[in-house]
Amino acid sequence: MEQQQLPVDIETDIKKLPVGYRFNPPERDLILNYLINKILNRPLPSNAIKDIHFYDFDPDQLPISIFSSYCKPSLAYFFTQVVQGRRTTKSGGHWKASGSDEPVWSKDDKIVGFKKSFVFYTGEEKSNWIMHEYRVNPGFILTDESNKPLKSKIDSFVICKIQYKDLSKKKRKIQFNEDNEDLLKNDENTPPAQMNNIA
Repeated sequence: MEQQQLPVDIETDIKKLPVGYRFNPPERDLILNYLINKILNRPLPSNAIKDIHFYDFDPDQLPISIFSSYCKPSLAYFFTQVVQGRRTTKSGGHWKASGSDEPVWSKDDKIVGFKKSFVFYTGEEKSNWIMHEYRVNPGFILTDESNKPLKSKIDSFVICKIQYKDLSKKKRKIQFNEDNEDLLKNDENTPPAQMNNIA
């Protein structure tokens, strides 16, 4: 498949984080400190979240690797404008919702936004790419009914948190644990002290 040209200039000069720290903000902070500030054209705490036409591209076409120095492996965050209806990429893949909207709560028990989870499919084949789409609770930002541009931004701007999860490793780990449990159950001659040392 031919690599498509990304329609944005992704910056690599991320503001430095202290040694040992990762960019992994709580969900409420993603909405309160990043998404709402983005919508209201306020300064952001950092430039760690990039603007991109997220739904135009398959996950493996996105510049995930530039986040490796300050995010968990195979994890990235993007601002984008949500596509109404089915989220289909230019190459025909699509993001399928894997659950309903979940509320995101502030520390003082207000619903500041919502999270929806998606899995990427190529045709009917399910991939290991998962994505959480965060949007603002429209009732959380007071707007004048006549301010249609702001209302439109509230309705359409989201943060996409995307990650590749190798599900085969998880399956191997589950199988490994099940095999060890069977080994311990079947080995009746093993003294209890030795059983605790079996890995």
